[in-house]
Amino acid sequence: MRRKISFFLAAVLLLNLFTACGGKTEEAPASYVLGDDQTVSLDSIMAEGAALLSGVESPTEAAIAAGEEEYVYHYRKSDDPAKLAEEYIHALRGGEQGFAMIDEENRRLAEDPNLETLTGSVTLAKKSATEPAEGESPKMFQVIVTWSEFDLSIRLAHEEGSILPPPEKEKKDEPPKATAMMEQLEFFNSLEPRDIGLEGDNMADYMIYPKEGWVLVDSFSCRELTVYLEDVRDGTNVFMGTYYLSSDLQHLYQKTSSGSIVSIDLE
Repeated sequence: MRRKISFFLAAVLLLNLFTACGGKTEEAPASYVLGDDQTVSLDSIMAEGAALLSGVESPTEAAIAAGEEEYVYHYRKSDDPAKLAEEYIHALRGGEQGFAMIDEENRRLAEDPNLETLTGSVTLAKKSATEPAEGESPKMFQVIVTWSEFDLSIRLAHEEGSILPPPEKEKKDEPPKATAMMEQLEFFNSLEPRDIGLEGDNMADYMIYPKEGWVLVDSFSCRELTVYLEDVRDGTNVFMGTYYLSSDLQHLYQKTSSGSIVSIDLE
């Protein structure tokens, strides 16, 4: 009888030692809970055996008292942690869960990141169910999904702030709006002939023939304008020159007799 009792006590001590050394398997939760917030767990959406919950980091009493409560769920023994992370992220973004992917400044991502990588981390958030006390900032319920080639972790935390709109895309310098042909003709006819290498006091003495389409001069889109002057003796048109006026009316060029193109100062 004494031998049986000794064997039983030894077995209990061995079991306690095994538990203290981490032999206890964490129970897979159906949902993750953080204060008044909760969301579906990875365990509830993944296929059976897709990963093993290997440990949970829980907050200390001091952290809870300081309002810094957070949990981290660690998973291992997954054949494809990246694919599992992608499945869970899609689940969190579904209509019932309503999470949005955000950046480090709490702004919605303008584009979905590439999730088909061996390692990665994505932060998702939504407004916390806990209403802030008077004078306090609103809080977000955050879920950070991090994966590597061998494991996966889910971190739950509350962060001050609100989800902001995505950052504005940098506006590239847009080409100036092209003016209509008539606007260009009016502008060209308003110039002083002597300022553009012509004789006379008024551009009304000249006939201007614009060409359809645009040509590129000094990287500016320009319209080609051919200038003629009527010979009063026989009524024929005398060629006076070829000009190029930019679409924004800011640049004017003239083709010389040698065929080169030179800039004319409009100021």
